Amino acid sequence: MASSSNDQELLPDQTEGFKVGEKKTLDEYSKLDADDEAMQRYKQSLGLGGTGKDLSDPNDPRHCIILSLTMDSEGRPPTTIDLAAKGSESTLKDNPFKIKEGVKFTMSAKFKVQHEILSGLHYVQIVKRKGIRVSKDQEMIGSYAPNTDQNPVYTKRCRF
Repeated sequence: MASSSNDQELLPDQTEGFKVGEKKTLDEYSKLDADDEAMQRYKQSLGLGGTGKDLSDPNDPRHCIILSLTMDSEGRPPTTIDLAAKGSESTLKDNPFKIKEGVKFTMSAKFKVQHEILSGLHYVQIVKRKGIRVSKDQEMIGSYAPNTDQNPVYTKRCRF
């Protein structure tokens, strides 16, 4: 998605003291600490143990698929970039969001998760003026289980 020169810039900063847990399969999570009440609550918060049908596409190896990004600020209609089609992320550079300096806004990401639990998902936003980076904002979005027919997409809003 990003050119190799920008890959490092797009990585989230490390949070001191935070370490992503060991990667486990959905089956391993379902059997993990079956008698631990706190672990059961954690698994429920991820959407595990529900009765919904997994919507993961076996022919699509991606784990997180961003369907759209929406910028919303007071005094103007929301602006949405549809990213649902494969390869559409390559058009992001050609159609950047434009905002005035100092304006408060929110960004919403609509996405789906497939195949495995996604842990420690971050939103990273880089603002450039005339090609020079002027700010980098980031927010920990959280951890998510694969989408089901009962919860087909996730939406997360970040405020700036």
